[in-house]
Amino acid sequence: MIYVANPLYDAVFKYMMEDERIAKTLLSALLQKTVIAVEMRRHEYPNISRDAISMFRVDFAATVLEDDGSKNLILIELQKTWLETETLRFR
Repeated sequence: MIYVANPLYDAVFKYMMEDERIAKTLLSALLQKTVIAVEMRRHEYPNISRDAISMFRVDFAATVLEDDGSKNLILIELQKTWLETETLRFR
């Protein structure tokens, strides 16, 4: 039997995003820019019991290559909630 990890689950998503190659690939696709370097910053708010607003959040600092060749450091916050109506804010 083969088991496949589902990235919709917080633990699997967190494990995948801790791999720099995977994080750079995903963030490059989302940003439509070349990500040169990425650093995961620890910042999570889990609520396992689901009795209140529950959110999983991961912060990144990424260096991206712009079209003109310059490099910019950007801060990225990825949020994942149990319900799509629970997103608290956008940056």
